[in-house]
Amino acid sequence: MIRPGRLFLKLFLAFWLATSLTFFVGLGIVMSTRLAPGTPQLNDLLDNQRQLLERFGLEAARPLLALWTQPQGQQVGLYAGDGRLLAGVAVEAPAYAQAITSLEGQHLVLRSSHALSQVGGPGPGDDGPGPTIPLLVGAVLSALFSAYLAHYLAWPLLHLRGAMSRVAQGRFDTRVKPMMGARRDEIVDLAQDCDRMARQLKLLVDAQQQLLHDISHELRSPLTRMRAAIGLLRQSPGREEMLVRVERESERIDSLIEELLTLARLQGRPGSIESERLDVVELLVAIVDDAQFEAARKGCQVRLQGAEPFISQVSGELLYRCFENVIRNAVRYTAAGSCVEVVARVDSDGLLVTIVDRGPGVEEARLESIFQPFERGLDDATVGFGLGLAIAQRAVQMHGGSIAARNSDPVGLCVEIRVPRMKGSLHDIT
Repeated sequence: MIRPGRLFLKLFLAFWLATSLTFFVGLGIVMSTRLAPGTPQLNDLLDNQRQLLERFGLEAARPLLALWTQPQGQQVGLYAGDGRLLAGVAVEAPAYAQAITSLEGQHLVLRSSHALSQVGGPGPGDDGPGPTIPLLVGAVLSALFSAYLAHYLAWPLLHLRGAMSRVAQGRFDTRVKPMMGARRDEIVDLAQDCDRMARQLKLLVDAQQQLLHDISHELRSPLTRMRAAIGLLRQSPGREEMLVRVERESERIDSLIEELLTLARLQGRPGSIESERLDVVELLVAIVDDAQFEAARKGCQVRLQGAEPFISQVSGELLYRCFENVIRNAVRYTAAGSCVEVVARVDSDGLLVTIVDRGPGVEEARLESIFQPFERGLDDATVGFGLGLAIAQRAVQMHGGSIAARNSDPVGLCVEIRVPRMKGSLHDIT
């Protein structure tokens, strides 16, 4: 479910403010016109005239009709019982007449040229609806209209954002235009461009993957022939040194191809990685045991601290390559006779693994770049290919985790790997 973002709130507030101001200004103009001084309603005048006659008499009622300005041709006159005009103006064609008995007991008739039903104001004793109800109705309708407009403009952009995030994670089969429904506007055109970009990216990545596979197959064929030739050359005495060198180089090329294939698989097809439920700490124990044999040859140790189980749905193959590459790097660069410390700690966020060696470390400016392909921590072209840490980073990222390196005090390099608790498959995470 897509939640409304900041753009929706900004559009909603802008539309609501504009429509509310328009409504309130218009209502204010109408109300100020209706309540303007000097234009009392006819029914109010007639009601006040009747009350003055009944309570105070004829002489008190005369000034009210004398001061009234007779707006819009409205004529009001007060007549005696015999038809004489006592106050106001003569009404030629009365549309309204009311018999009144004054305080003195006189029988009078109050006439008007307009009927009460033709006057635009409320009748006597009727105050009408106050201004609160129109204001509330206008504010609610304005809010609904603004919410509709903001949603109409913001929701396709939220879909675009989500689709571009999936494309950035390698899901090039993502399409946005089907989500837009039947609308036809510039946003749909933008969605079509995004779909076209995703298709083009998929073609480029597929071509890159095919190229890597073709290169790997082309390189493995001569490697197979080289190994066959080595077997024949071993039968000829005096060429043992050359054979050793050829065999070492062929193994080096084979290792390079294997790491290239692994990196290509991680970058191009994350959905093809299968996950399983296993204990990551148990996997780490096995890697440390294997690394101890390599460390023993240079008089070093690899020590694991904290062996609390951490069971999660992960790819055992990827995490094995990740931890193995980092720990073997630490063993390779640590000082002779030192100890590589591997600390595994389980907390509420998942598993935190810290690998610390006692080697020369890495320049501060290169602490982030060492995770790029073919980037080596030391300026030694004979050590590794610079792919191990790149594979480790991508493997951790596919699990939703992180990896970072920093120099230790006083010497050495510290690599921290965070593996979060996971539910579901890797395809859902990536």
